[in-house]
Amino acid sequence: MIKRVSRKKLDVDKYTECLNKSVNYRIYAEVFYLDALVENNWDCYVFGDYEAIMPLPYTKKLGIKFITQPIYCQQLGVFHQDDFSKEIFQLFEKKLHRNLVRAYAFNEENTNMFEPKGELKINQILDISQSFEIIFEQTLKDRKKDFRRNSIENIRVIQETDIRKFIKIQKSNHSFTENLEMKYFQNFLTNKSILNHLMQFSLKTNEEEILCSTLLLRAKNRIILLSSARNKNIETKGSFAFLIFKIIENFANEQYIFDFEGSNIKGIQEFNNSFNAEMRHYCLFKSKLLQSF
Repeated sequence: MIKRVSRKKLDVDKYTECLNKSVNYRIYAEVFYLDALVENNWDCYVFGDYEAIMPLPYTKKLGIKFITQPIYCQQLGVFHQDDFSKEIFQLFEKKLHRNLVRAYAFNEENTNMFEPKGELKINQILDISQSFEIIFEQTLKDRKKDFRRNSIENIRVIQETDIRKFIKIQKSNHSFTENLEMKYFQNFLTNKSILNHLMQFSLKTNEEEILCSTLLLRAKNRIILLSSARNKNIETKGSFAFLIFKIIENFANEQYIFDFEGSNIKGIQEFNNSFNAEMRHYCLFKSKLLQSF
């Protein structure tokens, strides 16, 4: 009923069709996205003839596979259509736990419908399908001061075309634990398939200095705040909030959800809440015993 298929033997067309027809689509589960993150180091549980799918990224140590949730991949889980039973989901979950699982994140819909084992994590989203005027008055009132303050400054928002600018400001203002982490970051962001879905917006001074910058993923009806970088030396108060304002304004009145990717960190939560973002939960299963192995 449920079989494990390696990346090499995966029927990519059937997998992609299943994902695109699912009620809980996420770009994180796309073949090109997982390939960019972990290359061929992922398998997939497949129900029937690709009626439901569950991607399984892994790392290897001493020839042993450990299921691991990659960075830049907030939610995976089981992707399925409407008529999907809890019994079949539980079969997927049992299959998962027969593996050595360091970490695995079930998407919001899985969490709400089937309550998998694990810790609830916070995501935050904002419906921006209405006009910006309505969004501004009804949901962004807590950030009006930042909007007005920065509107009169000598700054402007531009959409960048060179991803290397983001990498440069990120490298200059944020610490990476080791060179390998920076290399991984660069390789992922410069992948051609990822670039097709990636957008970069920056807030700049008239002197062309970047105050802050964001990387967004656009897929179907969702715009995801994938990463951000700030120039701590010259960033002004409220400038990052202003940048988010202008991005929302740019995409308002289209059928988009702005996905902040949320956080359990209080300060980030509060920042997102100041835009009246709606809180959602996904489930992260972690094995404490396998974290250091």
